This record gives sequence, C-alpha cells and structure tokens, in this order.
Amino acid sequence: MKKIIKFNNPEYLLLFFLAFLYYVFVLSENHSSLDFNYQYFLYDYHFGFIKRALIGSILNFIFPNLSESIFINLSIVILFIFGFYIVKLIDNINFKNAFFGYFLVALLVISPALLKNFWFDLGRLDIFGAFFCLFFLLPVRKSILNIFLLLSPLVLFIHEGFFLLWIPSYYICWLIRNNIIINKFIIVYSCFFILLTFLTLFGISYFGKLNVTFDVFQSYINSKTETVLFLDSTVLTDKLYDQIISSLISNFTHIKFWFLGLANLFSIVYIGKIFLKIVSASFRKYKIIFLPLILTFFMFFLGCDALRWFSNMCFSFYILLICIMISNKNNLHEDNVSKNDLYFLIFILLVLLPFKNLGLLWY
Repeated sequence: MKKIIKFNNPEYLLLFFLAFLYYVFVLSENHSSLDFNYQYFLYDYHFGFIKRALIGSILNFIFPNLSESIFINLSIVILFIFGFYIVKLIDNINFKNAFFGYFLVALLVISPALLKNFWFDLGRLDIFGAFFCLFFLLPVRKSILNIFLLLSPLVLFIHEGFFLLWIPSYYICWLIRNNIIINKFIIVYSCFFILLTFLTLFGISYFGKLNVTFDVFQSYINSKTETVLFLDSTVLTDKLYDQIISSLISNFTHIKFWFLGLANLFSIVYIGKIFLKIVSASFRKYKIIFLPLILTFFMFFLGCDALRWFSNMCFSFYILLICIMISNKNNLHEDNVSKNDLYFLIFILLVLLPFKNLGLLWY
C-alpha cells in the first residue's frame, strides 16, 4: 500500500489533485445530458442477454437502487482512480529532466481531449475501455500481459464500440511491451487474440437482443430510479445501415468537429513525436501506434458523437506514448530535444488551458 501512495515526485500528485477539484466543483455543473449517461449504469441482464449490460449488472448487484447521486459519486471515484493511476505510472518513469514529467501530467489534466472530456461526458462507458488499457502498462511479467490480452475481448460486453475504440490499443500496448519483436510466439498469440475478439463481437451482435418489447424494458429501467429516463431505443435496436447514414450526416457537417477535433488530434500527435525523440525511439519502429487512430476513425461512420471519438483517439495515443516511455524508461535523453521543442510543449499547454472540454457534437 505504501508503494502505491508514495510518489517520487509529489508535485505530480498535487497538480492532479488541484485539477481534480476543478472538475468536481466547476465542470460538475456543465456535464452533458445526465439521463442519457445514467441509463448505461442501469442496463442489466434481467431480461436476458443484451448489449452493453455488463457494467450495469455488476453495479446493480452492488447497488440494487442506483440513485442519481450514487451514479455521480461513483463516476467521480472512477475518474479519480483512473487519473491517479496514470499519474502514478508517469511518476515511475525515470525522466532525466523533471519538466517532461510535469508536462505529461499537465497535459492529462488540461487537454480537453483527455480527463476534461471524460468528466464532461459523465457516465459514458468509454473510461472503462481506457482503464483496461492501463493494465498493459503495469510492471508485471510478460505471462500476465499475455493473459490481459486474451481477456481483453471481454470489454466488448461493456460496449461493442470498443472493438474499434480500444481493442486495437490493447494489442499495440502488448506489442510495445514485447518490444515489437515478431516471432512464432507473437504470431500464435495474435491469432488467438484476433479469433477471440471476432467470436466475442459476433456473439454480442447476434445474440445481444432484448427478449421483450422496448416499452417493457423502459418501464423496468425507470422502476430502478427516482427520475424518469427517456431511453434511446437505438442503443439496442438500430440497424447498421441507418446508423451509418445518420452518423455521416451528423459527424461531417459540423465546424466544431473539424476545428476542435483536428486541433487536439494534431497537438497530441505532434507531442508524441517530440517524446519519441526523448526516448531515442525510431519512428519507423513505433509507427504502429498510429494504427488505433486509423481504426477509431471508422467510428465516425457508426456513431454520432464525433468529438467523443476524437477524445478516444487522443487518449489512446496518449496511453500508447506512456507505454513507449515505460518500455524505454532507462533510455531517456533530454539532449535529443531542442529548445524549440520545449517552447512548443509550453505553448501548447497555454493554448489548451482555456478550453473546458471537447464535449459531444451537439454541445
């Protein structure tokens, strides 16, 4: 326990704690539609196997009457543990220059694509997908990492969208921790992982249906809360073709999508380029970290939350960047970074500071 609480750089924790107070007391009044997010925590397997009900089934077992206040407090706790965990991982990296550690923590709490957006979009399930990705950054034996990889398709029971949002990131993290060496073992494990992932996705897509009419299901959900929730039936019943058409129209016709999303994505990727210099990492070797960005882009055709997908893109890249640094933490060389690079890192933090969040497309 002492190891978990002890920080090599307590300033990292202070920076995170001050930012977290801001989230709780300022952003708490500006998060997106509470009813829509709250319902995800109420879905369970009461009427049989349905999509996205794993978290709700677990929470409803612990909290039979999950009130709105419990939901909000639970979201605060989950966000705090998640952020604390990342800050602790950064603290364990042996930076030759303390500035780089401060920058990564500051980026985590300031960028509207990272923790700010997770809080503004309170209660979404995306944070659970990101949380599982951090398991691959733990200082554990490679055999444990292999188990994490084979278990990772289970996150699809939380949200089938993780197939594009987070599953690729798990695989890339696993490859980085194995030093991206392609051998017979890596190929066999990769095949098992891909097979399990597609079998799980097929099972959820084909069998994850309601056994009752949606009106009955909605009445059941509303019986578990004091507030009246107007559930979105498309979460469980929409056809893929209709989703694609709706998403294309909504995602690609908004200025906010192109301005905020691309600005944040560019800054995060450029920051990654600078930090690859610090670890003397070959871009050619680690260019695979861009694969999750490409695959996540397909979510813009399957869901209407354009800036939410951008946030997942940026968070995936951020975690992969930390994964590279953890795997190369004894090879950090600040001499590889020019003064212009350092000035840019400071400048980008100042630019990001006024933006509260990316938020949903229509907010």
